[in-house]
Amino acid sequence: MENKIDHARILNAYLARMTLSDIDAIQSANQIWAQAAMNQNNLSLFQCRAGFYAAVSNAVNNLIRHDIDYIEQVINEELSKITQ
Repeated sequence: MENKIDHARILNAYLARMTLSDIDAIQSANQIWAQAAMNQNNLSLFQCRAGFYAAVSNAVNNLIRHDIDYIEQVINEELSKITQ
C-alpha cells in the first residue's frame, strides 16, 4: 500500500464494525501491555502481549459475516491499487 490513507481506510473498516465493548477490551489490554513493558519481567510482558492479541482476536471473532465481507471488500480495493 502506497500511503497511510490506505492503511487508515482498512483500520476504519475494522473499527467501524467492532462493538464499543470490544474496542474497550482491546484498549484495556493495550494499557496493561504498555505498563508491563515498563515495569514487569519478560514473562509478564509475554503474557500481556498474549492478552492483547486475545482481545483483538476476540473482537474479530465477534464480527458477523456481513462485517467481514465489508472489510474484505475494502482490503481487496486497496490491494487492487497495488496491482494496477
